[in-house]
Amino acid sequence: MAAHSLLRTVLLALTLVVLSTAFSNPLPCTGECIDTHDPSLIRRTSDGTYFRFATGGGISIHTAPSITGPWKTAGEVLPSGSKINNPGADDAWAPDVHYVGGTYYLYYAVSTFGTQTSAIGVATSTSMDAGTWTDHGSTSVTSTTGDDYNAIDPNLIQVSGKNYLTFGSFWGDLYQTTLSSNLESWSQSTPYRIELNSTSPQPSEGAYVYHTGSYYYLFFSSGSCCGYDTSRPAPGDEYKIMVCRSTTVTGGYVDRNGQACTNSGGTLVLGSHGVVYGPGGQGVYDDIVEGSVLYYHYVDTNIGYADGDKVLGINKIDWSTGWPVV
Repeated sequence: MAAHSLLRTVLLALTLVVLSTAFSNPLPCTGECIDTHDPSLIRRTSDGTYFRFATGGGISIHTAPSITGPWKTAGEVLPSGSKINNPGADDAWAPDVHYVGGTYYLYYAVSTFGTQTSAIGVATSTSMDAGTWTDHGSTSVTSTTGDDYNAIDPNLIQVSGKNYLTFGSFWGDLYQTTLSSNLESWSQSTPYRIELNSTSPQPSEGAYVYHTGSYYYLFFSSGSCCGYDTSRPAPGDEYKIMVCRSTTVTGGYVDRNGQACTNSGGTLVLGSHGVVYGPGGQGVYDDIVEGSVLYYHYVDTNIGYADGDKVLGINKIDWSTGWPVV
């Protein structure tokens, strides 16, 4: 490992130790809160019902009267699997849900662990209820062996009439492109990199771009995400939530120290602390009750370390410093 990378790893580990006592615990979650990997949360406009979607199978649907529960099972988005002709079509990943013009758009990824044979798909519904989703298959944002990026973990943000899709994991980390006006297909705009962590072993994935005030904030998950029940990484190398910000949605994103996000930059937002281990797979939501919140999955060490043990976590965000603090 290069001296620069070693020094950064040591400094990050020390930072994690110092900050681990500063993080707030997640808000209480009631009902079915376990087996929630890479969650996406949204509140239905018609009746105020909260919906939670998560990685796995046909993308599970859970509903609740409030953002903290009690959550209950409500079916799947893709009970017959995705139309995308890729390995992993029956096990869709990383849903990202948005309400646009009376329709809910759910973006998802089809891939298998450790490969670049990946595609980003989209399904739509006017209610989000199970049985109402139409799968449109691939957006044509795809990747294959040898590409600069991996087409997984999609996230949509609309800015000035353009539909920006941020995605990626490993293989060059995080990229951005645009979708067509129909929100269902790629615009053919060449993807460009907006984040790269060149240290090891620190992959970046799970991008989520959020706008508030004068800045666009690029949240991402860094570190080892999975399989903690069989092999846990060195302390500090497990999943954690990082952020950079920019005055434009396309970049350049920098961390709190001014380090470019394309040059291994990133400010720690939430790491392991107490019984919370490996938080990641995050998003940001403006809740009518709790205000701005960071939602994510994590391992509760009192429950178990398996991927199926991942729990929904929600923390309120304080933006008073210009940076997200939970």
